[in-house]
Amino acid sequence: MIELINLKKSFGDKVITDDLSLKIDDGDFITIIGRSGVGKSVLLKQIIGLITPDSGQVIIDGIDATKLKGLQKQEIYKKCGYVFQFAALLDSLNVLQNIGITEIEKGVSLEDVEPKVLEKIQSVALTDDVLKKFPDELSGGMKKRVGLARTLMLSPSILLFDEPTTGLDPITARLIHELIKETHDKLNATTIVISHDIEIFKYAENVGMLHDGKIAYKGPTKSIWECDNPFIYQFIRGLPEGPIQ
Repeated sequence: MIELINLKKSFGDKVITDDLSLKIDDGDFITIIGRSGVGKSVLLKQIIGLITPDSGQVIIDGIDATKLKGLQKQEIYKKCGYVFQFAALLDSLNVLQNIGITEIEKGVSLEDVEPKVLEKIQSVALTDDVLKKFPDELSGGMKKRVGLARTLMLSPSILLFDEPTTGLDPITARLIHELIKETHDKLNATTIVISHDIEIFKYAENVGMLHDGKIAYKGPTKSIWECDNPFIYQFIRGLPEGPIQ
């Protein structure tokens, strides 16, 4: 279980999370939505430990990760796999090296890493002919898949995706969503997807709405179109802020 308790984070005068609380059950697939610039990615990075909250708690499996340092912090976050918005591949490394980088940094030879990498690229619907390619030779959708394959090398029980379909055409975006859902089901992982793409509602089990630094709504996606919460209603219909007419 992941539980966020009274999470606060500001950058200067801009408040990102303001006493935000949220509970995510084991095995849940939740998408966090919200307008551009409200701090969805910052929230995700607080969960994964890339940004330290000003105050509050990030509880992962009963342990407050905000209190941990060094090896203890590394140990708790071994459970987590984070897929960056733009894949964050290293331009100087080919696909094999990008996916296998954690093992390679431990001193494992490329020859020994390659079979495991092959297994992971097949799981994200890529073929072995991409192994020697460099990031600038890949399409946007392929980069996203390579980023996911790199994350799967860690065998995570918690998966976090930051805007996984940004910059993709509708067909490729659908394929990425299907891949996320397939991976979630296969690993029985706790999955959190930050998104502004309402097509994710077809795949996620629950949705949370970030608004004014708080989770303004949390509920099942299957009933989202009947939801009378004003923030959800306006967001999913593309309406301007203000009173609903």
